[in-house]
Amino acid sequence: MASLKKRGSNYYIKFSRMVEGETTERVKSLGLSNKREAEKALETLEKLEDRNVIDPYHKEFEPQAILKEYNRNDKQIQINTLREAADYFYNRKSHLSNSTVHNAENRTIHNSGAYEQAIEHFISLNDIADLPPLMVRQHHFEKVIFKPNIKPATRHFYFKQLRVFWNKLLDWDVVEHNYFAAIKKDLPDKKSNTRPKMLRAKELKELFNAFDKDLERKLQLPEYDKNQAQHWFKPLIGIYFFCGLRKHEAAYKSTLPYSGLQGRNLQFDDSMLQLIYLPPTKGRKERSIPVPSYCKQLIDEYLSIRGEVGADDYLFVYNGGPRKGYPVTGARASKAFNKYIKKADIPTSRTLHGMRHERITRWLEQGYNIFETQFMSGHSKTSQTREYTHLKAQKLLEKQHKIDQEQKLDN
Repeated sequence: MASLKKRGSNYYIKFSRMVEGETTERVKSLGLSNKREAEKALETLEKLEDRNVIDPYHKEFEPQAILKEYNRNDKQIQINTLREAADYFYNRKSHLSNSTVHNAENRTIHNSGAYEQAIEHFISLNDIADLPPLMVRQHHFEKVIFKPNIKPATRHFYFKQLRVFWNKLLDWDVVEHNYFAAIKKDLPDKKSNTRPKMLRAKELKELFNAFDKDLERKLQLPEYDKNQAQHWFKPLIGIYFFCGLRKHEAAYKSTLPYSGLQGRNLQFDDSMLQLIYLPPTKGRKERSIPVPSYCKQLIDEYLSIRGEVGADDYLFVYNGGPRKGYPVTGARASKAFNKYIKKADIPTSRTLHGMRHERITRWLEQGYNIFETQFMSGHSKTSQTREYTHLKAQKLLEKQHKIDQEQKLDN
């Protein structure tokens, strides 16, 4: 992981890693005084490290020389149309996950990554595939970002993806004008608050009670096929809640190569489940997550019904019906979650991904440091993990109130 430091007027890059519990750091000068240029350099060096092109801990590592060579190669790009620009951009981003850039041979809205969804919509809505990039104007972006009847979050999605695309074209000297500072002035607030999405521990219990009551009711029906009982529901939801996995890290999606937990992801010690191990996925960081005791219990109870799981077997599968033996999909998990949220009379703002927010926040509150929390959550950058620290405000306020009360007693 890497971050920027400023000393005087110059920016430095700091690489950090944990080896056997010890933090190792390497700080090198970028020779840059402009913040935007330093941030671009940071992004480039992080990308090169993720692809194992550079080793920032090697004694001969010199970021300025690496950036000079990297930028020299970029200046040789010849792009004549926006279609060529988009395809070149996708190719340069092909090291990212399919959820970011899919590069499918027959690209559709359903099998595209986030960059492609925004850029392809931008090209098609404006009908500018054959337009030279130098002829793209601000109104082309505004036609997408400010089109009517879309939510503020969707506008921010288009703005973010298109800005990354355009900034790369600026870096490659393909275009000359940056329109996004002006566009941002008119961009509405995102109005994003993760708290309404976050399921609480008390609500998890209520959710499971609703599921148990509904299953008990179904089992009393003579026509009900017991093999279709959703025994996977509680352990799957438990893993989302206690281990902070993304939806398709635990459940399955056919278009993602890393989706769905398998037997190989479960790590045991003396026949006791201890960790969930995930290879590099969306954030391109491998991680191991300790499994809390209650979550272990849910998984053990499920395995007693599910049976032994081989290394290549999916953990959560349908026990009956037309899809018997197939892995449980993220869409099916979301549908079941929303169903029992309503039955339990829990606010419908709660989401599967909200449980990931909840878990990362709890890790920080429970004393895990930023680096440990980043490792367990799979964030590619420390800055992503730091965004969760503001969610601890209520806990900090409670502590301050306690201090105030103690000081009153002392006086």
